[in-house]
Amino acid sequence: MKKRPLILTLALLLVTLPFVQANHHEEEEHHHTELEDQMSAMNKAWRSIRRQIKDPAKNESTLALVAKVKAGAQKSLDLTPMLAEEQKGAAKEKFMAGYLKAMKRTVGLIGQLEKALKAGDNAGAAAIVGKLNDARKKGHENFKPEDED
Repeated sequence: MKKRPLILTLALLLVTLPFVQANHHEEEEHHHTELEDQMSAMNKAWRSIRRQIKDPAKNESTLALVAKVKAGAQKSLDLTPMLAEEQKGAAKEKFMAGYLKAMKRTVGLIGQLEKALKAGDNAGAAAIVGKLNDARKKGHENFKPEDED
């Protein structure tokens, strides 16, 4: 009879252990920096822009999305990528200079996109979206840590 409480306790422990470990793992994965949050918000708007860029009937909606992306990009100029924290001294300064240069170029391209849409030049806007996609991919390769899968 004295073994019964011990067996029940061990069984309960074995059943709950995977849930405790899963919860602990989830908490570690949800650590986001302000820059990641900013980029995530920009990405949501960006996907919509890419889908509707060629449709002149959606220019007003697209311009609203472009304004969100532009605001996020401008805020990102004041933030530091996680990879910069791993750098020291001159390497960090070089890394940050590259990041700022890339983000300023992105902000400039977003401004060009905005002008093209206001002028009703959807073909030109689509070309700028292509340039922004290339800049985005290159920026993520250089300044974003690889996703841990």
